[in-house]
Amino acid sequence: MILITQFAAVVLILAPALAIRPREPRGSPHPYPTFTYGTAIGGALDLPEPTEAPTLVNRGKALDAPFLTVKVLNGFGQRLPISYNSNQGSPTIVGNPGAGTLAISQETAIAIPRDFAGAIFIGQIYDPANSKIEVSFSSPQGYRPGLDVSYVDGYSVPITCSCGGRVVTGCNTALFQTGRTCPRQGPGDHLFCHNPKKIVDNGPADPFFQPCQGAAYTYPNDHGANAFGDCDSGDIRCCVGINCPRNPKQYSKRDLQELYGYANETEIPAGFA
Repeated sequence: MILITQFAAVVLILAPALAIRPREPRGSPHPYPTFTYGTAIGGALDLPEPTEAPTLVNRGKALDAPFLTVKVLNGFGQRLPISYNSNQGSPTIVGNPGAGTLAISQETAIAIPRDFAGAIFIGQIYDPANSKIEVSFSSPQGYRPGLDVSYVDGYSVPITCSCGGRVVTGCNTALFQTGRTCPRQGPGDHLFCHNPKKIVDNGPADPFFQPCQGAAYTYPNDHGANAFGDCDSGDIRCCVGINCPRNPKQYSKRDLQELYGYANETEIPAGFA
């Protein structure tokens, strides 16, 4: 597939499958249904166990820190619900914050303790199929951060994440504005799109999700989105919205012309960053 005062999470899974339910927002009268989401295989929520003990010499500052800080900025242009969950047996986020809402242009910071793993769910409504940030900060990896943006379960809002000022995972394409048809929306229009490839390990991506293939996880083995090893500086910043920094792994406009047969760049819909 790190926050301080509001929401986030990460998951290091040494076993193959995991059922996780996002924490219900305070005051919500409707509990979440039981839901098993499709983690990004080999992503931050499913890291392989190392074959030998990791070397802890000459570690970066993130590896020496007692917790990892992940910042999330709402650049979407409207208030967004945000919630989190952690792997079974994982410590909770520092302060154990509940779910809540990010105001327009608000940035929140989440402190992830050592041995933590979980996911941050962000969308226009609370739902397990929302876009999510998957993170881990685990001892089997020498306390190196694992990070990815995952649309394996579904897509709600565009997200990219940067480490040390460089975008390392995610996709800022507004998928509902690309002219591609979502295979299954709902409830509601353009709130989130369920990903039909969540159980198709090796893809390829569904046409609706294809513009983000290799940048965000669009099927379980979409490993181009895995940023493990890119965030040892500990400077992790995620941004929600089409105007967030673009991931160079995303399809270029020339790629889009070839992929979808546009005659020129002026025909490319506005949803493509």
